[in-house]
Amino acid sequence: MTKLKRYLTTISKSFWFQWVPAVLLGTLTIVLLSLGIIPLYYLWYTFIMWILVCGLGIAVGYHRIFSHRTHKLPTWKENIILFLATFAGQGASIFWVALHRGYHHRYSDQEQDLHSPIHGKWNAFVGWERHVTESNNTVNFKYAVDLLRKSNHVWFHKHSLHILWSVPLIVAFIDWKLSLCAFWLVTFIGTTQDNLVNLFGHYKSFISYRNFETNDNSQNNLILGYLCWGQGWHNNHHYSPASYDFGTSVSNRWWEYDPCRIFKILL
Repeated sequence: MTKLKRYLTTISKSFWFQWVPAVLLGTLTIVLLSLGIIPLYYLWYTFIMWILVCGLGIAVGYHRIFSHRTHKLPTWKENIILFLATFAGQGASIFWVALHRGYHHRYSDQEQDLHSPIHGKWNAFVGWERHVTESNNTVNFKYAVDLLRKSNHVWFHKHSLHILWSVPLIVAFIDWKLSLCAFWLVTFIGTTQDNLVNLFGHYKSFISYRNFETNDNSQNNLILGYLCWGQGWHNNHHYSPASYDFGTSVSNRWWEYDPCRIFKILL
């Protein structure tokens, strides 16, 4: 048991217990849907959970509220967001916020920015995760010290992997198709879309452009801007990180719609 614990501290849990299973189970779900083994109406569950997990959980919760402190919420609302965001497969809020604040914005597209494309496209997409382990954690949690003072964030930090695996397992005993479509396919989508933002949000392509001259390589991406809950308007975001509506309110370009506006009524 001691050897197992020691071994687990030397591997990347986010890579091997979140990203890899999400890819495998998410791909399996797509195959089963295409073969008709899982009825297509189950995609409605995927769609609803994608809105709640990737939209409310990550784009609004982890990114805007917790990382950039755009809103103050009561603890019960935070807990709902923390629970939902867990199923995006991107780790707990303390890790996510420390990485985003302390490295991605503080040193954007510099050596210390762990998932910048300057280290390579694969590294920007997901390769960086393999280097983050318990025994070699390159992310300093001091950049999320405000969340470390909150017991609910600390609790989810300790139990995020347990929640990510146990809830879909419990649901699977009731309906395995629902477990795959409402959870693992959403986790696959959640990890993929934000990893694509890490890459193409800082890499120039034929569908990217810049509205503002910033001290990094941030780009707005016409596809990811809509599909990734406004996170693809990445140059806008780096120009004004704390702006909640970092779409038309920043650039005044009418097509840069921020899908996260639908959640305003909940905050």
